[in-house]
Amino acid sequence: MNQAAQFTADLGGFDTARYLIVLALMLITMVAGLASLIHRRTRRLREWSWIGKLSDLVLSKDPKQTVLLLRYLVGAANSVAGVAALNFGVSAGVLESEGVSWLTASALASAIFFYGVMRSGLNLKLADPSMAGMQINCAVVFLAWGYVLGGPGASIALLLLFIFLLFSMFTATTGTLIRACVVAAVAFGIAMLHEAQAPSQVPYMAKLQLVYFGVLLFMLVSMCLLVSQFNRIRAKSTKRKNELAEALARIQDLATRDELTGLFNRRHMLELLNTEKHRCIRTDRRFCIALIDVDHFKAVNDTHGHGVGDEVLATVAVVITGGLRETDVVARWGGEEFLIMFTDTDCPTAELVLSRIQMMLSATMVSQSVPSLHVTFSAGLTRYDSDEMLTRTIDRADRGLYMAKAGGRNRVVRLDPGQPEDRVAVGCGKPTVTSSVALENRHAFDVGGMGKHVHRPA
Repeated sequence: MNQAAQFTADLGGFDTARYLIVLALMLITMVAGLASLIHRRTRRLREWSWIGKLSDLVLSKDPKQTVLLLRYLVGAANSVAGVAALNFGVSAGVLESEGVSWLTASALASAIFFYGVMRSGLNLKLADPSMAGMQINCAVVFLAWGYVLGGPGASIALLLLFIFLLFSMFTATTGTLIRACVVAAVAFGIAMLHEAQAPSQVPYMAKLQLVYFGVLLFMLVSMCLLVSQFNRIRAKSTKRKNELAEALARIQDLATRDELTGLFNRRHMLELLNTEKHRCIRTDRRFCIALIDVDHFKAVNDTHGHGVGDEVLATVAVVITGGLRETDVVARWGGEEFLIMFTDTDCPTAELVLSRIQMMLSATMVSQSVPSLHVTFSAGLTRYDSDEMLTRTIDRADRGLYMAKAGGRNRVVRLDPGQPEDRVAVGCGKPTVTSSVALENRHAFDVGGMGKHVHRPA
């Protein structure tokens, strides 16, 4: 009985069934184990602390390395299947043990080498951290070697070859896969030539190997075309994804930024103020706000035009930002008004900062078109009290700003919570006595966040 007949007879035996069952269970266990490792943070697996420890040990704590190692282990599972098939052929007496033993030892050594390099993190120093090109080429060579040793089961090597190439479509570049197809054509061409020249009891074996090689070339060319098309689609999808991300970032920026000054807008500033309010309530800290208005800005627009006015506002925004700490936040509140939030700051310190910014602004050329133009600003300053609504704090700063305007401009008026408004702290000018009722009649604040100011001096 020849080898083919012997192999066919063995396929019907109990050993074959046992082998297939063991192989299926091994692959199922491997895939299930990998899935458990990668999804260890699910609600059910979260209670099993050993799953997380095992995942960190086998894969990595680095998410990127975890993905690379998982892909590698899935490919290694296919290699295990091929090596197991060859060793089964040896146990059945169909294949020679010496050649299969060398292939098995070499394949296991290569698998351990690649895993060790990737698990140690040395792959991150390479141009391609996935090492896809080296792994695919190495697998192709071993498959061609297995084709030579496979005898009646040599076709399994061709099946595994295309599984490797199809799986690599998702990880390797077009160039890498085309080079892998070239390596496959050369390696399997040599293997098939060896089989065609080897003595065989099948008279048409040489012609059959030629047919196999022709079909292989056709499949490899088709694979290259498919990979090229797939990568073009993936590149187009990636480009559109990046464009969408940029568009969303632009929309987000437009939703939170003032286009002229680049500062936060009123709506976003209200969100930041609300966040800071809750933080201060939790930590028992304080923050101050200052409402700033450029003095005589209407006259600037009427005299020099709105273009110069825009230059002035942009310059004032730069000066204010330059005089603040990184933790402080300034926003364009509306028109020629700006609102500053001083985090973890008391009013005397914030008042000194505002005075310094006023001096910086007085020495700054605010318009390239009108170099001689200089502007000042008035400000109302207050601190947030945890027992009050945020709108009341902003309204108090607004009343302080009105008092600074009414008192001669270019000054800072500080209003503390509960302080009588006929005795206020005034910086850069004389105190101004104004009744609270009169101020309330001249100002109204919209609780929804869109403040309305009535009859304020320019």
